[in-house]
Amino acid sequence: MNRLILPLILCLGLPSGVLAEDAREAEQARLDAACEAAREKKLAPERARYIEECVKEKQRPDRAACERFYADYGNQSGNRAPLYMDLPECVEAFEHRREGED
Repeated sequence: MNRLILPLILCLGLPSGVLAEDAREAEQARLDAACEAAREKKLAPERARYIEECVKEKQRPDRAACERFYADYGNQSGNRAPLYMDLPECVEAFEHRREGED
């Protein structure tokens, strides 16, 4: 019982804005993770196809080199935006982040 009372007392002493911000950050983390999972689902087969092509065409010395070369496929590079940021999960994460900046 005492273990339940102490966190409650501590929370009651915090300004409500702190708790709201923590909840917002947790929700943003959840949305970002959902976005990354959806992106990875789309990127994984493409990455695998490029790796196989790299091995077949001997574009790199060996499979490990091809895998290293394509490990970051789809991520932001230079001025190029990350791929598949237009997926619904990513749009939702972006909009949540933008709403928090207001």
